[in-house]
Amino acid sequence: MLKLAIILFLLTPLLGFNHYDPVYKKFTVNDGLAGNETYHVFQDSKGYIWIATNAGVSRFNGYSFKNFDVQSGLVDNIVFEIYEDYKGRIWFIPYSGALCYYEDGKIKPYPYNNKIRQNMPTRSKGPVKMSFCIDSLDNVYLGVKDYGIMHITPEGIFKKFDGVNIEAPVILNEFPNSEILISNPDKPIKQELIIYSSTKTTRFPLKDIFDGINPVYLYAIKTNDSTIYASLDRRIACFINHKLKWVDRKFKGIIWLSVNDEYIITSDLEGGLNLSPLVNQNGLKYKTILKEFQVTSVIKDSEGSYWVSTLNNGILYIPDMHIQTISKKNGLSDNRIKAVYEKDGSLYLGYQMGWVDMVKDGKVEKIQMIKTEGNASFVRYFMGDEANGRIWICSFGHLGYLQNNRYKVIESKKTIYPRKIAKSKKGNYYWVSTAYGIVKVQDNKVVYDSRDDGFSPLVLSIEEDSKGNVWLTTTNGLWKYSNKIFQFMGDENPLLASPGYVLYFNPKDESLWIGTNGAGIVILDKNGKTKQIAQNDGLISNSINTLFAYGDRIWAGTRQGLSIITLHNEGFRIQNLTTNEGLISNDIASLYVNDSNAYIGSLSGLSIVNLNKIKPNLTKPNIYITSIEVADSTYNWTPDGLNIPWDTKYARISYEGLSYKNMGKALYRYRLLGLDSNWVYTSSTQCLYSVLKPGNFTFEVEVQNSNGIWSSPASLSITVNPPYWQRIWFIFLLALTISGFLYLIYYIRMGELKRRNNLINNINLYKQQSLRQQMNPHFIFNTLNSIQYYILEKDTISSHKYLTKFARLMRLTLDNSLHSAIPLRDELESLRLYLELEALRLQGKFTYDIDYQNNESILDIKIPTLMIQPFVENAIWHGIMLKPDKSGRVQITIRDMETSVLCTIEDNGVGRKQAKKIQETTNKAYRSRGFQITQQRIDLLNSMYGQKFNIQIVDLYSHDGTPQGTRVSINIPKGLEST
Repeated sequence: MLKLAIILFLLTPLLGFNHYDPVYKKFTVNDGLAGNETYHVFQDSKGYIWIATNAGVSRFNGYSFKNFDVQSGLVDNIVFEIYEDYKGRIWFIPYSGALCYYEDGKIKPYPYNNKIRQNMPTRSKGPVKMSFCIDSLDNVYLGVKDYGIMHITPEGIFKKFDGVNIEAPVILNEFPNSEILISNPDKPIKQELIIYSSTKTTRFPLKDIFDGINPVYLYAIKTNDSTIYASLDRRIACFINHKLKWVDRKFKGIIWLSVNDEYIITSDLEGGLNLSPLVNQNGLKYKTILKEFQVTSVIKDSEGSYWVSTLNNGILYIPDMHIQTISKKNGLSDNRIKAVYEKDGSLYLGYQMGWVDMVKDGKVEKIQMIKTEGNASFVRYFMGDEANGRIWICSFGHLGYLQNNRYKVIESKKTIYPRKIAKSKKGNYYWVSTAYGIVKVQDNKVVYDSRDDGFSPLVLSIEEDSKGNVWLTTTNGLWKYSNKIFQFMGDENPLLASPGYVLYFNPKDESLWIGTNGAGIVILDKNGKTKQIAQNDGLISNSINTLFAYGDRIWAGTRQGLSIITLHNEGFRIQNLTTNEGLISNDIASLYVNDSNAYIGSLSGLSIVNLNKIKPNLTKPNIYITSIEVADSTYNWTPDGLNIPWDTKYARISYEGLSYKNMGKALYRYRLLGLDSNWVYTSSTQCLYSVLKPGNFTFEVEVQNSNGIWSSPASLSITVNPPYWQRIWFIFLLALTISGFLYLIYYIRMGELKRRNNLINNINLYKQQSLRQQMNPHFIFNTLNSIQYYILEKDTISSHKYLTKFARLMRLTLDNSLHSAIPLRDELESLRLYLELEALRLQGKFTYDIDYQNNESILDIKIPTLMIQPFVENAIWHGIMLKPDKSGRVQITIRDMETSVLCTIEDNGVGRKQAKKIQETTNKAYRSRGFQITQQRIDLLNSMYGQKFNIQIVDLYSHDGTPQGTRVSINIPKGLEST
């Protein structure tokens, strides 16, 4: 075995190591950008990113580009600058100077473009970039090269700045809103640079600051502290309170100048982006990045990320300028960095393929690990041993260390496959985890091998506590080696049975931190109690590749990114870093942290995090509801909300959160208050509600930024209109209609009841009148006289017979009067008694006959009480008794007519006409009212039963016209009920 390997010093300059590039994402036409030739990138007040290109304008929301061109309303497809005014209108400034702006979802032309065209110089070089503004009165100001400043009022009145604004090649006009407009007249009087404001004018000799007298590239920026940075072609100058502080002459040609809270940013005509810390005293001390790109503009967005427009390569998105990367393209031996260590400005990188690089002062010293016994030198781990001046290297097949630029291999009887090394706290010896148990190294020799004791599992990590106990993790969990005994800790706690990749002792409380594969970080305190930090607590993944502790932070590397756990008295706080925040890869393989930087090795290269500059993303992202689709139709809504019909099958709500560090992978949550107050979490930018019941709802949606901070909700009031039959006006109208209908029914019913009651009362009245007519004093007096006569004549039989019939008639009459309808049998019996009494009293002056054809069933049919008797009485007294011979006949016939009963009363009296003449001649006072009363009763009954009663009276005559009597036909309906 080779005991000493020779270091191969392959000195290679590390390209751009001092000014290495950050991670960036490029967007081109392949991603939907309007054009690769981009001139200006801009973020509006809502958070959208706008890009001016040679093929129109693009707007980016983190998911996709929306492009605008001449067909969309642009005046010119070649747009050089974008500007937002105080109203939120987005203005587009093309080379021609003709303006247009974006407002309410549409691009509209500036109404006074004709004024600009009319006054634009024939050989114009176009507008001065960053020299356009609109004040709060809607005055438009436009700086034009070789012309000066155009001013157009809201009424369209054109003016040109004159006076001091045409005296020099460069006049910096300070506006009250901290904007600077550059006047570049075509025929200056003096070779000066003038700074002009409403209160002060300062002049500087142009040759003392800038080279030429006819600059091509002009920029001027004013900061909030009254500092002005101005660049003309190759130089940049700083003015504070109208005094020149410094001039920098390092550039070939400045084609962009901007200032933010971190840097003065310039781009050179030859390419690259120059970043200089924001200082005013000693000029620029800048670093150059992105040298392969010709940069046309730069902005820092609301999340602290940078957007860069380039002349030929689309736009670049830099998540964090303070996370830099180096990789094989910068001169490293490989991208697969498995181990990293830093000491005294030298950075050591161990690779999967066996090399070790030492990076220092912009150069790389490549160290190839020598193969031993045919095994490749797969580097797994570095450990600094400052007390002995060593850097221990665990590689595949052997353990060794670097000291004084020499590499020494540790002697061992058996081949060891080290994975991690830990220095003992009890003496100058080391514990090493290997593929076959553990070994103890002392005096550069292996003095103990656990294989000799029968313990040979794959040990992934190892640490020693202050008591000398050795802790080790294997694929089946945590073990403790104490007093030469191996003890499995997983039997005591299931969490300790989780496979552990890495161990770390927290010196503050002597707790053991275990990075597991699947259970996150398990913490075992000195009392044997465990707790867990997992994804539910904010950890980026539950599978931990590596742990590193520095100060009050523990850094946990996973295959999904990096979690930085900051410990404090109340517990801990977690910040996650991924490629969205600027890491070169999410698959973290190694870590090393010092006071100023964190070095993060991955399989794609090294990320270097500036700990003094990096900040968590605390910016609440903006979120907007973009569209609402209701049953295949897109609805417009107002700030007051949205109204949709009750029979809507579904409502699809689209929204977008502007969280660029999440870049199309943002987490949303939404809810519909009034339906469910619980949040629904999704990564989709739309949600669907189906068959909403009528009512008032409030839709809320929020988006989460890359650091877990939720936005303020975007909300929308939604009213699902009820069907017309559930609306108040319809319910009121329906209630009114029903009430009216019920009232009408009530009114009709009450009228009917009143009418019926009146009819019943009248019927009862006429029935009583009929009763009184039948029992009138004249009839009773005559009957009683007849009875008295028989008594005086001592005709006992006749008087008894007469009296019995009279009593029977009175009883029947009184009984029948209790009912409105009685069986025909009772009516005929009462009628027969009446006829018998009248025949006895009149001593046989008339005869009668009642014929019903022996139809017994007809006798059960009910008819109104006292219906027939009045007509019979009338036949006797107004027909027969008026005959000279006072003799006659009364024929009563009853017939069943299916639906009615036909009753016919026929007499052979004098007839109606003759009776009337006789009564008029004799002036008799007696008049029978029975017929009249009965007729009135029939009229009332017809009102109740629908005109079913019918009375016909026919006068009978002989062949020679002599009256022979009267026939009365009464049609009585069947089905009458007794009351």
